[in-house]
Amino acid sequence: MKRKFSDLHCHNHMRAHFQMQEKQKKFTRKGEFSPWTVIASNSKNKDKGKMGASYSQIDLVKCWNSNLRLTFNSLYPLERQFVIGMDPKIGEDKWYNFLARGILGHSGIKRDLLQTAYMRIPDKVVDFFQSKEYDYWESLNREKDFVLMDSGRRIKKNEIHVPQALFGDKKAAEKRAKAEPEVYVAENACYRIPKDKADLKKSLDDDSEITMILTIEGAHALGTDRLRYVQDISDRVQFIKKMWEAPVFFITFAHHFDNHLCGHAHSIPGMGKVLMNQKKHMNEGFRRNGRRIIREMLGLNSQFEKDPELGYRMLIDVKHMAARSRMEYYEMVKTCMEKGDIIPVIASHCGYSGMASLAEHIECEKKEKDDYCDPTGKFNAWNINMCDEDIEMIVKTGGLFGISFDQRILGITKSDLKNNPKRNGIQLIWENIEGIVKAAYSSKNLSEEEKPNIWKCITIGTDFEGLIDPVDPYPTSLQYEQMANNLVFEIDQARKDPKAKHLAHFKSREEVEKWVDDFCYTNAEAFALKNYPV
Repeated sequence: MKRKFSDLHCHNHMRAHFQMQEKQKKFTRKGEFSPWTVIASNSKNKDKGKMGASYSQIDLVKCWNSNLRLTFNSLYPLERQFVIGMDPKIGEDKWYNFLARGILGHSGIKRDLLQTAYMRIPDKVVDFFQSKEYDYWESLNREKDFVLMDSGRRIKKNEIHVPQALFGDKKAAEKRAKAEPEVYVAENACYRIPKDKADLKKSLDDDSEITMILTIEGAHALGTDRLRYVQDISDRVQFIKKMWEAPVFFITFAHHFDNHLCGHAHSIPGMGKVLMNQKKHMNEGFRRNGRRIIREMLGLNSQFEKDPELGYRMLIDVKHMAARSRMEYYEMVKTCMEKGDIIPVIASHCGYSGMASLAEHIECEKKEKDDYCDPTGKFNAWNINMCDEDIEMIVKTGGLFGISFDQRILGITKSDLKNNPKRNGIQLIWENIEGIVKAAYSSKNLSEEEKPNIWKCITIGTDFEGLIDPVDPYPTSLQYEQMANNLVFEIDQARKDPKAKHLAHFKSREEVEKWVDDFCYTNAEAFALKNYPV
């Protein structure tokens, strides 16, 4: 039986939507306005292991051909800080800022050229993102409409769009399809966004379609930058719950920049500061309005009790949430646990930090320079990653930890790239999985019965199409099967070490293969079936 895959955090429609959203009439006229349309990639950059900006990692065609049958597709209105300039200021990062002004100029023209070249976003779309007309909330709803448009419809064959094709789009598309059919062609294909739990189960039982669960990345998507009153934000949460055609399963509450609700973790390294400044409210805690909004997303009243008037439970993903904010959020979760209400904690696309506690993360915030690692030197110790305390909360609540495929998040350093490039492969992924497992087994706050449950809490959460720099051998979803086979080998070798007590339950290669199947698909499927809105 062919192995199935899921992905807890990815953006299947991102490249198509970026390319086509400002030229909908043109693409509709050509029959290309669809989430199934593949935007031609730069395969040379993919082969060189470059960052996934110039090539597609997980569009729907790749999902189909890689046997990805459960995708948690994240809607994400691009934060405008990615496409606006910075003003030089005296301070800690003044030289980065002056360099930004020197590189990008005053007019924004160079900025447009940079974003068009780097992110492969058409110049007209960059102009729209920079304009006053660009509104996160309106963009979120347009994006939702885009992904819903073909839900449940079986296509005979997808379209291919080749930007700036020299000899005509059709001819260029035919050439790509013939040269790389696995990359560019899906036939008799279908995806479905389930409207309720019964619809979800029916879709999951049907391997002839992709089950697509909607999520949102960043509470800024509610338009928190423009709304003056918390009630307006609350009304938009209710609009999603009551008026959208399908539920939002979870929201990654924070992202790269200030959302006016909670603190975000430091996430942008080194020369990224040339392009953007994320310091406002970075590494801080919740604001008062943030506590109310997160409660209402969870369907809780001010007494932390379920309130049917607040609609279904939209789960919270703590990726990108600052350690201080996570600490506050977990207090809310614990309050509900005491009342018998278990809220599963999701960390959808993370690595293991190697740190013991959130307090340690807070203490070490100022050390978060490039290549800052835990004492073992293995793990990226920035507070964007999950520490032992986070893992305890995930296990206690029956949550889910999605392993990112971003090599920097997983702990690759400049030294590794130069002196130990072989680590940038399955070894890196296994080190993070094993670090998470060891953290659970060594925890003093988990019972002996709870500790083995960590194996049910880990799954794939690549962050593909999030402009990540992927682990070298696995740049797209088409390498899932290779990754799974490599992982079986790694664990099968590791379990033979008598000191590996956390692997003692694996008595054979077949048992290892069974868990790798769980990691690749079954854990995420079980979680969705248990927690999807009725």
